[in-house]
Amino acid sequence: MSIKPLGAEKLRRVTDPTQLPFKTTDTLPEPVGPVGQDRAMRALHFGAGMAQAGYNIFVTGPTGTGKRAAVSRALKRLAASMPAAQDIAYVHNFAAPHRPCALRFAAGEGAKFRAAMQEFTDSLKGAMPKLFEGDDYRQRRAALEEEFHVTAESTFELLRKQADIHGLALVERGEGAFDFRPSRDGLVLSEDEYRATPKAERDRLLGRVRELRAALEKAVERLERLRQATLEHVSQIDREMGEHALRALAAPLSQRYAGHREAHAYIEAVFRDAVAQIDLLQAVARGETDERSRREGGVFHRYEVNLIVDNGGAGGAPVVTLGLPSVTSLIGKIEHVPVLMTVVTDFMFIKPGALHCANGGFLLIDAMDLFRQELSWETLKRALKARQVKIESVADILDRTQTVTIQPEPLPLDVKIVLFGEPWVYHRLCQFDPEFADLFKVQADFSTTALRTEENCADLLFTMASIARTDGLKHLDTAGAARLLDEASRQAGDAEKVSVRLGRLADIVREGDHYAALDGRSLISAADIARAVAARDDRSGRLKALEHELIQRRIVFIDTDGARAGQVNGLTVLSAAGFAFGVPARITARVAPGDGRVIDIERLARFAGPSHVKGVQILSGYLNGAYAIGRPLSVSASVAFEQSYGAIDGDSAAAAELIAILSAIADVPTRQGIAITGSVNQHGEMQPIGGANEKIEGFFDVCAARGLGRHHGVIIPKANLVSLMLREDVVQAVRDGRFAVYALDTVDEAIEVLTGMPAGSRRRDGTFPRGSFNRLVRERLIDFARPRVLKPVHLDGWWRF
Repeated sequence: MSIKPLGAEKLRRVTDPTQLPFKTTDTLPEPVGPVGQDRAMRALHFGAGMAQAGYNIFVTGPTGTGKRAAVSRALKRLAASMPAAQDIAYVHNFAAPHRPCALRFAAGEGAKFRAAMQEFTDSLKGAMPKLFEGDDYRQRRAALEEEFHVTAESTFELLRKQADIHGLALVERGEGAFDFRPSRDGLVLSEDEYRATPKAERDRLLGRVRELRAALEKAVERLERLRQATLEHVSQIDREMGEHALRALAAPLSQRYAGHREAHAYIEAVFRDAVAQIDLLQAVARGETDERSRREGGVFHRYEVNLIVDNGGAGGAPVVTLGLPSVTSLIGKIEHVPVLMTVVTDFMFIKPGALHCANGGFLLIDAMDLFRQELSWETLKRALKARQVKIESVADILDRTQTVTIQPEPLPLDVKIVLFGEPWVYHRLCQFDPEFADLFKVQADFSTTALRTEENCADLLFTMASIARTDGLKHLDTAGAARLLDEASRQAGDAEKVSVRLGRLADIVREGDHYAALDGRSLISAADIARAVAARDDRSGRLKALEHELIQRRIVFIDTDGARAGQVNGLTVLSAAGFAFGVPARITARVAPGDGRVIDIERLARFAGPSHVKGVQILSGYLNGAYAIGRPLSVSASVAFEQSYGAIDGDSAAAAELIAILSAIADVPTRQGIAITGSVNQHGEMQPIGGANEKIEGFFDVCAARGLGRHHGVIIPKANLVSLMLREDVVQAVRDGRFAVYALDTVDEAIEVLTGMPAGSRRRDGTFPRGSFNRLVRERLIDFARPRVLKPVHLDGWWRF
C-alpha cells in the first residue's frame, strides 16, 4: 500500500525546555495584558476613549478566559491617567425641603466643605449663648422691658384711683384678667355685705363698674399693643445682633466658596435661615424648655452636609465593580427611620448607588446578574438615555409607593458601563432589545485560543507566574513550563495555538503545586503537571469509563479485528460538564436495487440534527457524480449508527457513512481495526472536523484495552494535522508501530487504507481500472440497473411473482 501513516513527531508538538530563556518562572515579569487578546483590548480602549453617548462596552467571551481581571487591570491603568471624579454631597433645600439639593466639588473638596460647614455650625452654637449674655444687649433689653413695666403700672394705678373714688377696687381674677368689685375703706365687700347695700347704691356701683370696665378694656388693648411693640423691639435687637454675629461667622465661608456658584448659594441660604431662626436660637441660648432644645437640634441638623461620594483619596477616575446590581445598588436609596407610629427621612438618609460612585469613570457589571434583578436593566437604560442618575425606589418606579418621601435632585451622569457576558447573551440582546445596540456600540470579544507564538507563550507563562505569586504557589521549572505550554495547546485542540482559558490552566498549576508539595519539591515539574492533568481526567472520566466498559463487555458492539462489508467504525465525541472524550460508533449500510435514494435511518427516527442530515444528502451528490455516468443510480441504500438512541448532529461521520455504503455496494469488507472520521464534500474530498484528538484517543483506548496491534489505527482528514496534540501514550504507541494515524485528502485514499484495494481513478470513458474498488462498485450498480425477469411461483394455492 502506497499510503503511509504519520510519523510520531507529527502527532504532538512538544516544547523544548532548553529553549526557554529562564530557569524558573519566579524570574518572569508581570504580564502587560491578557494573552492573545489584542483585538479585544483594542476594542476596549476604543470604547473607553469615546466620549460620545452610547459607546458603552460589552465584553464577550467564555468563562475562564480571564476577561474580567484583564479588563479591570486595563481600565485601572487607563483611569489612573484620567482626572479624579467629583465629590457629591446632598444638602437641605430651604425653599423645598422635600427636594434636597446636590452639590458637586472637585475631588477632595467635598470633605473640606463638610468640615467647613461643621465648623460653622459649631461656631454658631458657641456664639449664640455669648451673644445674648453681653452687658450692652442686657441693658438695651432691660430698658425696653422697664419702659413697658412702668407704662403698665401707671395705667393700672390710674384705674385703681378712679375705682377707689367710686367705691370700687381693681382686683385680679387670675390668668392676667382684672375686674372691679365694690369696696369700703379699701376692703372688698363680701357677697352678704354687697346685698345689704341699698338698691340705689347697688345700681350706682353697677353703672360705675360698666364705665370702668370699658376703660380697663381700652387700657389692656393699649398695653397689649405696647407689649407687642416692645417684643418686636427686643426681637429687632436680637436680629440685629444675631445677623451681625452670623455675618461675621458666615463671611469667611461665603468668601471661600465665592467661586462655587451652588455652594455659595447654599451658604447664603443657610445664613438667611439662621437669621430667620434667631428667636429659636435665642431660646436655645437661654436654655428654656427641653422641647426647644430638641428643636434646636433640628435647626442645626439642617446645616449638615451628606457627602455621599468622596474621591479625596482617589488617584484617578473610579473603576467600580458591582456584584449585585439591584435597583438600589445601581441608583442609590433613601433610608427611613421609625419615629413613634410612622417613619421619617431627610437628606441625611440619602445613600449612593454604584452609578454615583462610578460617575466620571467605569462601572463593571455581569450581564446575567443584571438581567436577573427586577427592573435593573430598564433602570440602567433609563439612566444612560437621560444621562442622569435619579434616586428612586422600586415602588416609585412601579408607581406603588404609599410613603411620603423626599425627591433628591438628579445628578448628571458621565459613566462608561462595561458589561460581561457570554457571546450568546450579547447576540440575544441585539436581537430582542432594539435599544441595546444604541447603548452598547462596542463589543470587546475575548477569544479562547491564541496563536502559539513565542510572544503569546511568554505572556501565558508571565500570567501563570503572576498567579503563582498572588496565590502563594510554587513556581514552575523549565520542564514544567514546557509541559504546561503543551497542555495549553492540547486544551486548544490545535498544535498551532494555545488555550487562553486562564482559569483552567491556573487550576492545573495549583494542582501541580499540590503534587510537588507531596513529593517534597520546591518547584513544579513536568511530572507534576502531567499528574495533575491525568488526575483531572480521571475525576471527570466516569462517563467515559462507563462507555468503554460497555464496549469491552460486548454490550455495545464494536469490532476492532477482522473485516466486514458494509460496516465501518466511525468516531464520535461526547461531552459532560466540560469534559469531552471520544467513543467509536458502528456504522452499517445495506443496499438493494432502487431509485438512487440514500435513506438516513437516524433522520427517520428523528435523531439526526440538521448538520448530520446535510452530510448524508451530500453523499447522494457524491454517488451520482462518481458513478452515475450516462444513467441514473439504481440503488437504494440505508445507513445507520448502530445502538445509538440519542440525538446525533454534525457531518464528521460522512466519510464513514459513505465508505460503509460503497463497501456494501461492492461487497468488499473493510478493516475493523481502523476507524475513520471526516466530513466529505460532493467531490470526495475529506474536510476537517472537530475533536480530532478526543476521537483518536477514544478508539485508541478501546483497542489498547483489547491489545494493540499493527492493524489498529485511525483515519482523519489531512486538514486536521494542525489539530493533533495527542496524549503521550498514543504517540509512544505510534512510535513503537502498535498504532497508526493516517491523514488523508480524499475518500479514495481512505478506501485503499480500509480495504487494502486501490480505489481506482475514473477514466475518460467513465470506467475504472480492473481490480479496483471503484470498478466493483460501478459493476454492481450496473447490475442493479438491469431489468429483472420475474418468474411465477406457486405458493399456498396462489401464483406469485
